[in-house]
Amino acid sequence: MSFAKSKNDFSKKDMNFFSEFSSSTAQQMSSAFPFFLLATVVILAFTLIVWIVCGIQIMNKQNKINDLKKEMNSAEYQQKLSDKDKTQAEVEDLRNIYYQLSSLDNKVSTKTVADTVTLKAIADSMPNDTILTVYHEVDGVIELQGQTLNRDSALNYLHNLENKGLFSSIEDKIEPIDPIELGYNKNNLMYGQMSYVFRFLCTRTGFVNLTYSSFIDGNTPVPLEQLNSEAKAPGSAYSLTDVKEKTVDGVKYTLTNVKINGTAVTPAVLAEIQQNNEISGKMSSNINIELLYTAKKEGES
Repeated sequence: MSFAKSKNDFSKKDMNFFSEFSSSTAQQMSSAFPFFLLATVVILAFTLIVWIVCGIQIMNKQNKINDLKKEMNSAEYQQKLSDKDKTQAEVEDLRNIYYQLSSLDNKVSTKTVADTVTLKAIADSMPNDTILTVYHEVDGVIELQGQTLNRDSALNYLHNLENKGLFSSIEDKIEPIDPIELGYNKNNLMYGQMSYVFRFLCTRTGFVNLTYSSFIDGNTPVPLEQLNSEAKAPGSAYSLTDVKEKTVDGVKYTLTNVKINGTAVTPAVLAEIQQNNEISGKMSSNINIELLYTAKKEGES
């Protein structure tokens, strides 16, 4: 009897424990439910606000896109595009004209023209029985051609020119000719007389010109820097350094071609110039150097 009673007591205590535990859990859950409900409402509200904001932004961007498309399709915008293309074509034409003018300026600057002193000396040295038929000057060398009645007159003309001190050297060629070869006939006073023709190559005493300029290489080269010109003594050395690369207005350029007196150098000479970072030589005549560059691409060393 005592054992059965104690077992019943134990069962009653166990039931009481579970009853108390269930009651405690229910109370805790009931107290946490409002916080859970509030958090759910906050999350839903935040999600709704974000969705509304994103929707408004998307709608605004779409409206801007639609407005931009409408503007691009308008006649006014198409006219602006046409004007832009026309302006670009005009700029390209102006660049081409500028390059041509720069090239002509380079060529003009490399030409040595005789001054009035030289022309007067050539005219004053000429004997009375002598006529001048050709006067031509290239790179400081003056070519004179003419006719005279006798060889002595041609030699006197040569001697007079040498005494003027305007030329460092004169190469001469004097030859007799038949007047008939010059178009004379029996009615001309000179018919039947032997005459002479002469050709003098006179090298001027003075200086020759070195001109050099930089361009962006392309179908229409664009000047990078202004034209530079220096007067050099004939036979003197010249040197242009730091030619491999240039930086203009923050843009880096690398040398891709070189033209000397209008002729591009060979690939071997170009490679040597790039390696030495220098162009050098001697001034045997007027020299015009064009340095052609290409802009470096991003990432190139």
